[in-house]
Amino acid sequence: MNAVVLLIAGMSVCVSVRADDTYVVGGLGPTKFATEEVQDLVDLLREEIISELPLGYDQEKPLPEFTARLYREQVVAGTNFFVKVETGPLRFIHVRIHADLTGEAHVVEVQIGKTMGDSLEYF
Repeated sequence: MNAVVLLIAGMSVCVSVRADDTYVVGGLGPTKFATEEVQDLVDLLREEIISELPLGYDQEKPLPEFTARLYREQVVAGTNFFVKVETGPLRFIHVRIHADLTGEAHVVEVQIGKTMGDSLEYF
């Protein structure tokens, strides 16, 4: 009986909310400044990201900038990255990238018409 109670108590600790950074298991982590690793991921998937942009969004010519500024992570069966990418002076897109457990990454969705002030939320 005591072993069952300890096991249940241990399981409840694993899924609790951490109040210091509002992290919830399976939920979106806090917004952070983009790291070199996040920029490398964006660079790796640049062509795939650009192919998701509508025809009127500079698809036919090189974008002057393609810099990851902020990101959030969601741990699922792999990791979802929600990344704010600057594509020109004060011009931003949001990109959702999924990296599976084998390390393969692909673009899930791209949102246009974003500003630096728009928060990164699930989409």
